Amino acid sequence: MFLKFLCIGLAILLMSVSFFSRAESLKPPLLVSPLPTIVRDGDVISLACDRTYSGTLQLRGKRDVVVQAAPGCPTATITPAIPISGWIKEGKIWSAPVSFMPRMVQVDGLFKAIAHEPNDLQTWLQGEGKGRDSLLMDHLGHDLRGATIVWRAEDWLILSETIASDDRGLIQIKRPPDENFGFPVKSNFYLEGQRWMLNSPGEWFYEHGRLFIWPENDTSPEGRVWAAPRLVGIDAQDSSNVRIEGITLFLANRGIDGSNSRSLSVHNTRIINSEEEAILIGGSGARISHVRIEGSVQHGIRANDDASDVYITDSVFHNVGMLGMPKRSKGVIVFEHAQGQVIARNRIVDAGYVGIRVFRDAKVEGNFIDRVCLRLTDCGGIYTAARDRLPLRTRIENNRISHLQGRWSHAIYLDDFANGVVVRNNHSITNPSGMQLHNGFSNVVSDNLFKNSAHQHILFNETASFGSIFGNQIVKNNFVSLSGIPVFRLWSGRGGNHLSRFATFSQNNYSIFTDQFAQLEGVGMIGKAEWKRHMGDSDSQFSQVSTLPQLPGKR
Repeated sequence: MFLKFLCIGLAILLMSVSFFSRAESLKPPLLVSPLPTIVRDGDVISLACDRTYSGTLQLRGKRDVVVQAAPGCPTATITPAIPISGWIKEGKIWSAPVSFMPRMVQVDGLFKAIAHEPNDLQTWLQGEGKGRDSLLMDHLGHDLRGATIVWRAEDWLILSETIASDDRGLIQIKRPPDENFGFPVKSNFYLEGQRWMLNSPGEWFYEHGRLFIWPENDTSPEGRVWAAPRLVGIDAQDSSNVRIEGITLFLANRGIDGSNSRSLSVHNTRIINSEEEAILIGGSGARISHVRIEGSVQHGIRANDDASDVYITDSVFHNVGMLGMPKRSKGVIVFEHAQGQVIARNRIVDAGYVGIRVFRDAKVEGNFIDRVCLRLTDCGGIYTAARDRLPLRTRIENNRISHLQGRWSHAIYLDDFANGVVVRNNHSITNPSGMQLHNGFSNVVSDNLFKNSAHQHILFNETASFGSIFGNQIVKNNFVSLSGIPVFRLWSGRGGNHLSRFATFSQNNYSIFTDQFAQLEGVGMIGKAEWKRHMGDSDSQFSQVSTLPQLPGKR
């Protein structure tokens, strides 16, 4: 097992070293050319590497098209953005004419946030929710009509909306959220999109046909600024057998749109500083390999519900859901209801929310996930759920998940009646929690390593009004606990009399510091003797340790 993890880790590390050495920023070639406007079925589009192609490459409905860098070019660059020129200085602020309302701006290849208040990522304003569409805040001395308010509706959800009215601090938004989530009684929020908020270096604002920037140095932005409208880089909707290879895309609302496509192939492609998602998948047969996604405001690769037979392999993801101030993110690789996907041998580092989310008939294998859930909690390194309560037939195997953030983050999260999932040979190391089964049943959890979890290794959390957790198998796992941290917590809103049906426990190895072995609903913290009396687990091995052993797989 150690050798297998070592081989996977070395392969991913070698893949990522090259990526991180050149993906921190993008300084595109200054020569700007238009994209081809006429594309026929069967065309091979070869793009030069000494220029940037500005606009959207329209492949909608096309068949058998190849988009590639010209022979001898390592990559060719496409963006919907345009370079901005004609800057004039007004004090510390520079401005230039722009013929559209920008959605994203980058300077010297680095993404810049729209002007916001407060300026600190960690410091949000606080107000009192007055229903779904109103909030009372301290009056800031400005009329906030037309500004955007961004607020935490839940631990896992950030929403934003335009402010329609402002009566001395009592604001009302333009429309209530679609998800029926309003303002909490105690709401944390920030504001963006008004001129007075442009009060710090590195921010921008648009007004009356001009783009305003406060540079982080006092030099002219001329030749250094790109701005993008809400456009796609490559539109491959309704296409068949389109292949994209050796392309760099930057500053696109959506890098590649493959909605309702057939056999879309994306290989050796780099997508930098996207807004909604780097790639949107739909239809069937997508093959995505050796892509490098560096930075997005919201998501990484996201699938429509009709997506099937999708492979995402051997790719690197960094800073997904992390550009600018916090916004809503669904995760790095997101299949909410799509069926039939293989997610294998990818490296995911630094993400705002979930690392990998899958649904039915999925295989998640050999992925490395580190430092996700950085901006939202109630989160998982790998996440799945089955609200329809039908078997998922999903396998989560040979993954390594570490250093998640947030109190309610779990390396592997089986949520909302997840069932029929095999969780095998994974390593969860130094996470808030190794795993949660929320109303989950009939899952097999075997041969995993759970080490150094901050709150518990496995949480069983029954919140349904009926007996929803049952028939799980916890077998042949290794648990290494920190001092005072229980291996298991078993919670049920129906009382503690039902816990014995949650799972069978067998042939596990427990290395524990204290006798605080588990926490049971209605009983409290118990030691290993009481654990055996309540839950069985008679053939497992228990060892009391004073220092943490060095186990295979430690890095």
